[in-house]
Amino acid sequence: MLKISSQVIGLGDNRGYSVVELLSALTEDQYRRLVGFARFRLRAAANSRWLQQCLGAADGEDLVHQAFLKLQLGEENPSLGRHLKARNRVNMEAFLACVKGVISSDIFNLVTAARQRHEHVSIGDPQQEPGAVEPAELLDPQDLLSRRDLHRVFFGKLYQRIKHQPALLAVVQDWEQRFFDDDRIGSVGANRDLVYRVRRLAREVIVDFGEHFPEISQCQEMLP
Repeated sequence: MLKISSQVIGLGDNRGYSVVELLSALTEDQYRRLVGFARFRLRAAANSRWLQQCLGAADGEDLVHQAFLKLQLGEENPSLGRHLKARNRVNMEAFLACVKGVISSDIFNLVTAARQRHEHVSIGDPQQEPGAVEPAELLDPQDLLSRRDLHRVFFGKLYQRIKHQPALLAVVQDWEQRFFDDDRIGSVGANRDLVYRVRRLAREVIVDFGEHFPEISQCQEMLP
């Protein structure tokens, strides 16, 4: 197998390695890391149940191979793929960074396309205008304020509980970001043990505040 140093090629060689050479030198560990990166970015992008359904067919390994193909095609014809400049082909580190860039770009395009496919319907009386839907009832501003305050108080106390448990921080932050549109704890692929520990601490917060804030009991619905 061709050995490609992590060091930059000498200045006298302005060509750099070819994409084929770089791919042939790719180790199994580097390949697995790329697949892991793609799957992590997919989970991060699908931050709601609706997007999880839209991107359900996407797979990290497919995205990696798609990036490889784009880079190979782009070397021959930039209009068919992604063309790398010489500085992006001087060593394996530079090449891997570009592969990750292509993967991130493809995931962004998948999310954008999914959102653009969202069906738009007209608002009106469905009996008089076929295909129209009745407008949703306006939300009570006071209820919105209550939910916002509940969100602030609940997560404020939860963050206090995990202050000395940094491993739980990512799970709580992810839950807080998706709280209003996808309120289940833990995204797809999240560590089950960490999710369980956060759920247990959340129950403790609910018990502590239940007597003073009866409305916080609605959080029980999120803690199956």
